[in-house]
Amino acid sequence: MNFKQLEYFSAVAEKGSISGAARELHVAQPPISRQLAMLEDELGVTLFLRTNKGVALTEAGRCLYQQSRQMFQNLRTMADSVRDVDAGVRGQLKLGIIYSDVQIAASLLKKYHEQFPQVELYVRMGSPGDLLNDLKRGELHVLFLRSRWERSYGLREQVLGEDPLELVMCPDTDPAPGQEAVPIRALRDVPMCLLRSDDLWNYSRDLLEECRRAGFSPNVACHCYDTPMEMQMVQAGFGVGFLPRSVVAAHPGSPVYTKPVMEFSAKSYPILVWENNPYQIGCVSRFLELAGKERDNPEGRA
Repeated sequence: MNFKQLEYFSAVAEKGSISGAARELHVAQPPISRQLAMLEDELGVTLFLRTNKGVALTEAGRCLYQQSRQMFQNLRTMADSVRDVDAGVRGQLKLGIIYSDVQIAASLLKKYHEQFPQVELYVRMGSPGDLLNDLKRGELHVLFLRSRWERSYGLREQVLGEDPLELVMCPDTDPAPGQEAVPIRALRDVPMCLLRSDDLWNYSRDLLEECRRAGFSPNVACHCYDTPMEMQMVQAGFGVGFLPRSVVAAHPGSPVYTKPVMEFSAKSYPILVWENNPYQIGCVSRFLELAGKERDNPEGRA
């Protein structure tokens, strides 16, 4: 039993005659008759009763017809699904996100999901090194990283915008209450909770250098392993931190807030990173296209 035999069989069943099926399929009658005879011989059953008006299905024929219709419907569904995946309206989009990109990623993914609700999102948070390894192994499609990362051959990147680096604090640790910005000299002797010195992004390096240029050595009370720990220490009142503004925006309702350092501007750049593959699956291509539009039209962001 093969596909062509079932196609001929179904056409004859629907038209009620071999001649009608031949016209529908644009095939001569003898090949149809021959295939039907081979199908009956293989199954060992009679599928049609010949009548003066054409043919009629036997009970066995009706059973085969019902299952054939379901099979053809499944094939059509399969073909539509494959086309949808290629077009990017179905499939699974696998993303890796570092902690400091959560707010930016959530905003972009929300807009993507609104446009492509049938695409399944797989989202993993991790360290840059682990995420890059997963990307190279093909376990992730796109990463949300920051601009200061060690580039590897075969990867592409797209800048999503700029994110100011600001002091992170609570009301009790605010070095300049009532002011919109903190003078650099107001940080003298202020306890700081900063990322460790080997931090990949070097968030703290520029601030520490600025303090030294202002004539004092910063009081680093706590070196934190990662951004979540720094946020926890700041919220606990150990001191002020120095992180991208969007990190704090990802914690609505938290007592933690940010202020810029007066006359000192530092920025970080969230980026997308992906394999330099000439053929990306549809959902990845659509996501990268949307990210590019959002970058070029920042006024349209939520």
